[in-house]
Amino acid sequence: MCYVIFDFTDMTKNLTEKDVKRRTLLELVEYVNSANSKFPEIIMKEVMRMISLNLFRALSPSNKGVEDFETDEDEASMEPAWLHLHAVYELLPRFITSPETDVKLAKRYIDQLTVLKLLELFDSEVKEKEST
Repeated sequence: MCYVIFDFTDMTKNLTEKDVKRRTLLELVEYVNSANSKFPEIIMKEVMRMISLNLFRALSPSNKGVEDFETDEDEASMEPAWLHLHAVYELLPRFITSPETDVKLAKRYIDQLTVLKLLELFDSEVKEKEST
């Protein structure tokens, strides 16, 4: 379920599935926080694949559909998928810094390209603000 990238342009579509994904992501964060044995390689591989699928993608160009819901002004400018993205952004540093993450294994899945893509995400926010 965490590999599925939902379309948030229609906020009424797939509500149950979106909620299941959000809850599952939060459960993953809790699992990483409470783990008491080394993560097997398959877990590392799949967690990094899921993180990459969720973070390294094009975001929706606008908040089309969000205006149908009553929100504060600050919330209206937020990425509609933020509830999912926030959980993924929480999971990433916790997974990387967990004492249960084997550094040698992690290097196979958290390579230079992954770090560059993460840096690019932060850079895209600056470029977007500069262009407006």
